[in-house]
Amino acid sequence: MDTSPSPRRPGDMVTRPSPAHSPPASDFTFFPYIHTRTGDPIKLKNSITGPLSGLSSSVRYASGKHADVELVPQPSDDAQDPLNWPCWQRDLHFVSLLVMVVIVGATKTVFIPTAGSLSEHYRVSDTSIAVLTAVPLMVSALTGVLSAIVARFWGKRPVYMAAALLMFGGTMWNMTAGDHYGFCLASRVIQGLGWGAFDVLVNGSIQDTYFEHERNVPLTIYNIASITATWGAPLLVGLAPTVNGFTTAFRVINCLYGVAIPLLAFAAPESTFDRANGAITSIPPPKSWRFRYREKALSVPEYFAQMKSFSSQSPMTISSLLQAPRALVAPTTWMLLLLTCVPFGALWGLTTTISIMTTPAPLSLRGSLTGVLMTGPWVIALLCVGGVSLYRGLHEVRSTRRVSCLLLAAGTALVLIGLLSYGLGIHGFMNSHPSSSGRSPIFSPTASKQVSLPLLSLQLGILAGGSYTLDTTVRAFIARSASFTSPSIVVDHRTSFDMLSGVIVLRSLATGVFVLILPHIVTVHGGLKAAVIGLAVTQVVLIAGLMALWWLCDKSVWQVDGKVMDLVNWKLLRRASTSFFDAD
Repeated sequence: MDTSPSPRRPGDMVTRPSPAHSPPASDFTFFPYIHTRTGDPIKLKNSITGPLSGLSSSVRYASGKHADVELVPQPSDDAQDPLNWPCWQRDLHFVSLLVMVVIVGATKTVFIPTAGSLSEHYRVSDTSIAVLTAVPLMVSALTGVLSAIVARFWGKRPVYMAAALLMFGGTMWNMTAGDHYGFCLASRVIQGLGWGAFDVLVNGSIQDTYFEHERNVPLTIYNIASITATWGAPLLVGLAPTVNGFTTAFRVINCLYGVAIPLLAFAAPESTFDRANGAITSIPPPKSWRFRYREKALSVPEYFAQMKSFSSQSPMTISSLLQAPRALVAPTTWMLLLLTCVPFGALWGLTTTISIMTTPAPLSLRGSLTGVLMTGPWVIALLCVGGVSLYRGLHEVRSTRRVSCLLLAAGTALVLIGLLSYGLGIHGFMNSHPSSSGRSPIFSPTASKQVSLPLLSLQLGILAGGSYTLDTTVRAFIARSASFTSPSIVVDHRTSFDMLSGVIVLRSLATGVFVLILPHIVTVHGGLKAAVIGLAVTQVVLIAGLMALWWLCDKSVWQVDGKVMDLVNWKLLRRASTSFFDAD
């Protein structure tokens, strides 16, 4: 019988070989090297593509302390595969995207410290000032969907470059729109057109360039950078002059583009790579894979040859065109939206209105003090996200159903404590006797001596910590759904990216609605109290219902996900007892 190695694709399913031997201690690296092991020929079960048999089980493993870790996804033999890039190139690619993530986060919350003074400066209502944040968020939801679709066919790099140029043009215009509300709003819409690409695609770029066992570190850094930029930027904006503080902030942001755009242009090559349809190569002999790419360093012309402005990735079909829109209507996507939209909507809405409430008399807070109130959301959100990521990394805790439920319970408790204590506490100091002119102070005359600003910051911080704790469960729920219905690792990763993008897009849309509505509600006596009680009750009902549904009917939900995403045949999926791979 012929036992010569058969060609195989990296995306094909494989079985796990025998346990690994221990590598030498000198083989240790932080992002480990990779080696290949071969085993007995295996025979795969029938899949939707037909029977596959006689494939040689050559599975690539990491080395060093991760020597027993099977690489997911399996890299190809192509030097252009992002998984074959040198570590410095992968990390530089990540840093170039991280700088843009920081700019996106800073521009989203730039109006929080100055919202109260801007309503007087532009002579518009408080709701009109909230529009400057709400509308770009909703626009970014639309462009996020379009970016996911376009990137599938033409790659992520051209989308990144177009989005960065739109953001740069919007911030340049915003810098000169200090006296015209219409110009300011138009420039914010242009910025929102660019936000969506970086909100959605950066997660996919991390997935493209790092193996599954490596992603915890870059994802944690990404989350920390995003939180720091979003909730730390108001502290710096508040230090600028009171009237034109936001224009000064945009001048600083425009200086950052001097670093961000060159990095994006020269350090962020295309990361989308189709390993499933890559060139089929014979199995290389042991210890030869990937090291041939390390023998010769990239020359400068070879490096810049990778920086193509346009990269066609796959043919356009109706099925692939509808993959991202299908993810928007998948049951798991909507359940995760319901899980997190109330906490994040309340957080963004309440922080947007805090300057509107504290700028007028009797509090008369300056923008610098209003910005300092964002210290709580910034610090506590960092502690929650960093703590969960560190615990998972150190103890290698798998995101089981029990762990996810514990995180949901802890996050919900924090959300309720922060939301109710903040809303009911402020309600006690609000003016209950509005004047006949309709423009009475929001707070009673004695409030300036009784309101504790550090306490308000702490309460908003607890709300932020609970919101981001709930967000740490999103990837785990998506991963379980995608692995249940996906016929291969390639489809699994694609489905996970589409569903995560759907959650981000829908949450941005819902957050924009909250930011638009809450400023009008909180300025009416009793409105804030009714709003926080209603939101708290809604969150409790949603969490209880969703946890019961996931605990009792999780497989049924995943089956509907597979049907909506058009991953497998419905009749075949109904016969699966535990996962798709058990269907024969």
